[in-house]
Amino acid sequence: MGTVEIQKLKDKMQKLLNHATSAETIGNQAEAEAFMKKLNKLCMQHKIAMAEVQAFDPQNSDESIKDEMVDLYEEGLPITNRRQHIVEQLARTVAEANNCTFLVQRGSNNIYFVGRDQDRRFAIQMFSYAWKTMLADCHKEQTKTYHHFKKLGMLDQAKGFRASFKKGFVFAIEDRLEEAKEEVRQTTDEETFALITVASMVAVTEYVNNKYSSKASRVRGQRGHNEHGYSAGQKSGSRVGLHVGNVGGGSNKLLN
Repeated sequence: MGTVEIQKLKDKMQKLLNHATSAETIGNQAEAEAFMKKLNKLCMQHKIAMAEVQAFDPQNSDESIKDEMVDLYEEGLPITNRRQHIVEQLARTVAEANNCTFLVQRGSNNIYFVGRDQDRRFAIQMFSYAWKTMLADCHKEQTKTYHHFKKLGMLDQAKGFRASFKKGFVFAIEDRLEEAKEEVRQTTDEETFALITVASMVAVTEYVNNKYSSKASRVRGQRGHNEHGYSAGQKSGSRVGLHVGNVGGGSNKLLN
């Protein structure tokens, strides 16, 4: 695809993003989701990150910063009264890639993303899809690994598989998002890059500091390492689609 075609594509994507934001502003959620589905499909088909779309229109005036909770029930994700280090690490990774930050509700595993409407909405979709994929793939690979080593009489080799799988999964996504951000840096002048990253985060940080007086401490991760689990997690994290449409459909199957 030539330069002119790419510019036309990004212009089309920016218009879809603006339409989605406008539709949500007037309360037309169905239309907003329809525009986002079209946008995310283009992102996935052409391997264009959302940050690149924003960079194409750096003067975007949408500064409606808010905090929004991930609907765990709607997304079919675990609902507990315990925080999880690896889930919060995933949330932090996704938030930073989308010019957002995240918050955790006390006494629960409820995650909130804070940012501009378009950034926040995309972060929630990416986070929800990645979390569900991590749980599903972890369950599948752990079951396969357990039976494999059980036949060999070496069940100790399967110990700690789940925790290591999730760690490898999140680290792989973190590496991919860092690479995507660096690609945007290399193809965008420094002033524009700062406008869509640093300037956005300054406003988000100010919003959080003005609204919330206390901050939650970081929760510790599990110790130990299982190389089989970590390697399988990295493979899964390197394959998962990060530019996805609405992932809230389907039955609500809660996975641990």
